Amino acid sequence: MFKHILIPTDGSSIAFKAVKAGVALAKETGAKITGYYAVEPFEPSVYGDGYVISPKMAAEFERHAKTVGEKHVAKIGRSAKAAGVPFHRLVLKAATPYEGIVDAAKKQKCDVIFMASHGRRGLNALIMGSVTNKVLSHSKIPVLVYR
Repeated sequence: MFKHILIPTDGSSIAFKAVKAGVALAKETGAKITGYYAVEPFEPSVYGDGYVISPKMAAEFERHAKTVGEKHVAKIGRSAKAAGVPFHRLVLKAATPYEGIVDAAKKQKCDVIFMASHGRRGLNALIMGSVTNKVLSHSKIPVLVYR
């Protein structure tokens, strides 16, 4: 069935429920897991009277985001280890989370993406967007959505 599962996370409790289900699927099918977190680039903006965030501060924001991502992916790793499933961690900068997920799955040669859906509907989905929907529409490999 599946040999290599990409499990992306945003660190939310909903995503962690999907992690547990994805790890169970990997154990059941004998697959390995790549845990993934997308670090979005920090875009400095001009505020008010021309105040601009310094490149040093932007770099610090990105370092912090990477540290947070490492913690979230480590949680996937602990679940995989407890289940005896081979695990690889991946925390990378991506233009957008969905592009990062699709690109990571391709580069890591995964045969399925297993991810959560926050279930946003209506106006919330329009305003916040849906990473899951974008992954579904751009991925060339199967995407299993856990709800």
